[in-house]
Amino acid sequence: MTRRRTLRVMLLAGLLPAPLHAQLGELHFGAIGSYGAGAAYGGGAGLIASYSPGRLAYVGMRWIYYAGSEAERSDSTGSFEVTTRAQLFGADLGLEYPLGGMELVGGLTLGAMRFWQGTTPVASPEATAVSAVSMEFVVAPMVMLEIRAGPVMLIPQASYYFAGEPDFRWPVDHNGFAASLMVVIPIETDRIRY
Repeated sequence: MTRRRTLRVMLLAGLLPAPLHAQLGELHFGAIGSYGAGAAYGGGAGLIASYSPGRLAYVGMRWIYYAGSEAERSDSTGSFEVTTRAQLFGADLGLEYPLGGMELVGGLTLGAMRFWQGTTPVASPEATAVSAVSMEFVVAPMVMLEIRAGPVMLIPQASYYFAGEPDFRWPVDHNGFAASLMVVIPIETDRIRY
């Protein structure tokens, strides 16, 4: 075999897909704990499901129930105990970037934020308890880091909620920073070679 032919065979062998690393397609199912800085949020917990085709893109769904806040408010009609809570129903879209043994995901959460506010009179016997619900569109830019820890993945995340303003008697902070930690079980679905 001539040198030129040997060099072509070696070059061709180096370009074949076999020596390249396979990218995994993964399903993720798990739980999320979150803390939102706005008064409507506070501590929260929920569930997530996502799919990473080829560990290049990230699509998912999430539900988080936030415990919200309680405060005593008063006006000319009396004093009231005001409780505000929120629930997020969102779809995640993102791109995944490998960082050694971890993956960095940047993207958006789009969906609906369900705000609830309950008002209970404290020093107004003639007033009645009232509650109100408001569904608002939410957009949340996010960044998360997928860290493998044995059979599970730990995924810390930072996001900022831009939610519509609920039309409540007592205004509440509806935009704000949120920090979350997801614990998921990854399930390999396929291997993609390129």
